[in-house]
Amino acid sequence: MEFSQNKTRCNLMLDNYDNLVKEVIDWSHRDDLGVKMPDFIQLAENAMYSNEVEVLTVRSMETISTALTAGQYLSLPDDFESARSIRLVTDNNGGELRFQAPEQMFKRVATGKPNFFTVVGNELQFDRVPDSEYTIEIQYYRKAPSLSVAVQTNDILTKHPSIYLYGALAQTYFYSQDNEQAQKYTQLFISAIKGANKADKKGRYGPAPAMSVDGGMII
Repeated sequence: MEFSQNKTRCNLMLDNYDNLVKEVIDWSHRDDLGVKMPDFIQLAENAMYSNEVEVLTVRSMETISTALTAGQYLSLPDDFESARSIRLVTDNNGGELRFQAPEQMFKRVATGKPNFFTVVGNELQFDRVPDSEYTIEIQYYRKAPSLSVAVQTNDILTKHPSIYLYGALAQTYFYSQDNEQAQKYTQLFISAIKGANKADKKGRYGPAPAMSVDGGMII
């Protein structure tokens, strides 16, 4: 198998941005596209959080932020990717707000304690205008720092290098209009994300290796 023959090499070489660029060029045999590699890597990062099959949600992405309500809308943190939970923490009867799809949010806006939330663009929207100033606790998945010459590594590259490798290769082949190879590496990219999420869930209930092999792929 192609990956099995290279997986040890992948472990050794995908330790920073510069080496990732070299590996994508090497695997694709496209030295002529070196100047495009930053774009392909950025597109791969975008796809980690926005593809239609499965997005990346691992523990290293989890964080908590708090904010005060000042109306029906609340700006989300700049690195927000997706919500785990939204809670009222200044009200003994507050508790967790329930998610509601934007199209299901009430048309007529009442005033009172929020019970539901939705995400609209880069803001939280509550189902009603808060009748008081509430402290909101936002538990969410944050985007990893984007890789670049100045930012050589992050937790995703360190723990799940094949996500970056396969994602950047898929974008390279899409650009080259090689649909067969693009689809191949897109599927490997999605499988690597699924493997990372699966291993992370197992790790919540006991020790798990920082890297493991799932279906012949490094995750």
